[in-house]
Amino acid sequence: MAQRHNLYPALIIFCAALLTLSACQSDPVVLVATPIPPDANFRGYRHPTGAFTLRLPSDWVVRDVSYGGVVHVEFSAPNATGLPLSIYVINTGAAVSASALLDSMDRFQVLINGNPLIYDEMSRNAQGDGSWRVVGVRQTPIGARQLNTFFQANGPLLAAMEADITNLNADQLQVLRAVINTLRLDPAAVIAPSSIQAIAESGGSEASNTAAGVLTFSGLYAWTTPQGEFVVNGQVSNASGAPLEAIRVTAILYDAAGAVLEEASNIVPVEVLLDTATAPFSIRFREGKPSQTVRYELQGAARYAEYALQSYLGDDQFIRGNDQALYNANGYLTVSGDVVNRAQQPAYFVKAVVTVFDEGSRVVAADTVFLNKSTLLPGEVSRFEVTFPELGGSAIRYVITIEGKSVQ
Repeated sequence: MAQRHNLYPALIIFCAALLTLSACQSDPVVLVATPIPPDANFRGYRHPTGAFTLRLPSDWVVRDVSYGGVVHVEFSAPNATGLPLSIYVINTGAAVSASALLDSMDRFQVLINGNPLIYDEMSRNAQGDGSWRVVGVRQTPIGARQLNTFFQANGPLLAAMEADITNLNADQLQVLRAVINTLRLDPAAVIAPSSIQAIAESGGSEASNTAAGVLTFSGLYAWTTPQGEFVVNGQVSNASGAPLEAIRVTAILYDAAGAVLEEASNIVPVEVLLDTATAPFSIRFREGKPSQTVRYELQGAARYAEYALQSYLGDDQFIRGNDQALYNANGYLTVSGDVVNRAQQPAYFVKAVVTVFDEGSRVVAADTVFLNKSTLLPGEVSRFEVTFPELGGSAIRYVITIEGKSVQ
């Protein structure tokens, strides 16, 4: 029940003050201006999970690209030429200690930047409120970007806020600073325990495993099928500088103490992953996710392409046409299309790799199918059709990749 009993006395005191002023008109009345808060004209934003709130200018664009248990939202000013302001929030499953916060900073930098050659950390400083600021420069397709990344924790929630301050003028910096200072975490928010996804770190004399950053992951989406199988979907990208083959992705489930509960692997459905190219993966835990699971990590392994590359026919050797996505009579999503061999030689074992994304660019389904014809002569056309009996989420768009071999 609202506590209305405080309102009336306050009103009496206010009225008494007015009477006093009107009886002493000869006394000067001093008005003290109240400073206008930097975010006075901002609008409030609250993430649907309740994990964090933020205030920002009304004309900024919000893009929620959260995946699995990781809350990830991007905020962009109109006509911005730099990277968006990005906020990541995860539930670690336990109160974040000072040492855990420091460790998370290093893991975040590895996750986001991958290859250390594209990021140079300049400094890191503890802030008065217990948070940290890391200053660095990242090399990107739009040039070198000067970044300030802020790390903070509240209870089990851990947040990283990345701000691009490259070439900002004084007014833009003031607005950005005001937005950053309004971030608030709510430890009572209910989001699934997760972790900063680990990029594989491995070695070996045969180079069959990738070094940190050679394989990177994106579009992650974890879900449980109606049959109880736990599925981890996503995309893997080649950042090695050379074609890779025999790519295997492994998902590892952990409990709160960091013990391994289960692990499962799958081979990426492309024969060769060219440099900078991306391919989908889907990993299934047939027995479901153990109840003690609080997070998962991904590891990738591959070798430099030698054998497969000798007979590889990539997507640029084929022409796609008449592709469409429809739901069939059983309610299943079906993606189909025609493929023409544009190479000057026969193509064998030609297949279509179809990736389906939701509105957040997360992989909700992926599958592979061979064309109706086992051999496709130069200029010849054949058709493919992929049916998805189940989807992890809403199907918003799809991507088709074609590949084949030049020998049988």
